[in-house]
Amino acid sequence: MKKKTSFLKVITTSTRTWLANVPVFLFAVLSFASACSDPSEIGLVLDPGSNQIGVFYEEIPLSSYMVLADSFNTTSEGRLLVGGDQSDYFGSTQAIGYSRLSFNPTGVPPQEDAIFDSAVFTMNVINVIGEDFDEEKSFRVHRLTEPILDTAYYNFNHLAFDEEEVIASGSFLLQPDTVNQLRMDVAPELSSEFFEKLTTNDPAFDDIFAFREYFPGIAVTGDPEQNASLSVGVGSGTGFILYYHYEGDTVSLTYPINTIQSRHFNGIISDRQNTPIADIQERGVAYDVPGPLLGGKSGLGLMVKLDMNPLHEFLDTLENITFNQIMLEVGPVEEYPEFMRPFSTFVMYFATENNTIYRRFDGAEVAVQAEGQGHTGLDAEGNVVPTTNNQTGLAFNTENRSYANQVTSYVNALYRSGLVRTDLFLYPNTPSTERGPVNFDSFKRSLREYRVNKDAIKLKVYYTRVR
Repeated sequence: MKKKTSFLKVITTSTRTWLANVPVFLFAVLSFASACSDPSEIGLVLDPGSNQIGVFYEEIPLSSYMVLADSFNTTSEGRLLVGGDQSDYFGSTQAIGYSRLSFNPTGVPPQEDAIFDSAVFTMNVINVIGEDFDEEKSFRVHRLTEPILDTAYYNFNHLAFDEEEVIASGSFLLQPDTVNQLRMDVAPELSSEFFEKLTTNDPAFDDIFAFREYFPGIAVTGDPEQNASLSVGVGSGTGFILYYHYEGDTVSLTYPINTIQSRHFNGIISDRQNTPIADIQERGVAYDVPGPLLGGKSGLGLMVKLDMNPLHEFLDTLENITFNQIMLEVGPVEEYPEFMRPFSTFVMYFATENNTIYRRFDGAEVAVQAEGQGHTGLDAEGNVVPTTNNQTGLAFNTENRSYANQVTSYVNALYRSGLVRTDLFLYPNTPSTERGPVNFDSFKRSLREYRVNKDAIKLKVYYTRVR
């Protein structure tokens, strides 16, 4: 879908509004402000007929679009997404968590004379979002019928499993905003199968590779109609526990088969038919969606892109100015259920013309940097390049349901330092200055969402003109 041409809307405030917003050091101009016939020419005359300092305010609405992220890799993000939700705007969304299992090959398995007690499947639930938590939510574990390979998996990937064969299941009254440790009874057939192979030294438990051939892994599912989704921590707290004892013992022993150090990914099924965003089908395309609203949804990889051309055009009209303060504001967002709070932060990644995240010459992702920090540097050949080591973000205020932050340094770099001019993605993630061996991405670890009016995205620019 082709993107519509953006326009710059400049709003000049009245004297009263201007006075309420300018920085404190500018109040010295009050006695002169009221004498200006045109509010846009408010300023302090230092030398009549010569130099003049004028303080101005511009409000720049930003056109915005929705993009379904391409190559949304969910491999080994440390969480299994399970469950889903339904809404009039985003349609039906279901998350399925896929994972291998592992065991300790050097551990002592139950011996031939061990007596089986029981087996459970546990899930270490780190986060819960949804509605109607006074009602039970149901989840199921299935056995994969095809293996998880040593390759990248994306949120549109899925593996085969028998939906009718449930190897563990349970219904729970979940506690939002707390860690929930869920325990499900394991199907007797699988419990007996595991225990028999362990006590008879079956080759399936010789090593982890033989085990994967015997048991490729699990798929964990929920019901989108129940409007609840889990973010399940991968590790020792998620997987099977076999309980057993020996004749004469009073305490059960355990043997874990869990997801610790196991390859995993999340697949998302999204049905957006008969919704305002039904036409969003192709990945990596900016869609001007119909209606007054647009928004984003994690897990699905649906994000908002800001057309920054109005700002760029505005900067090209300026001469001899100093920026006092520039705020980017998004919101208020639409009201949301109590336990479906939107993302806490948006990282403002630079966007390419192909609607991917802009990367520097060395592959580093480029985002708006923290206020007061440099946005540009020089490469080895002396070329101006963006800096990438100190991301900032738009912070969510729960009281006014809006995202906001200063972007004065960013705009200054565009205006004075030759920083590359791009559009911006509002990418739900935690700003990071550290790039460890595993860089977890919060946009891939939940089904959080938000909606906002298209007219509620704007830049507020306070600047001084010297002439």
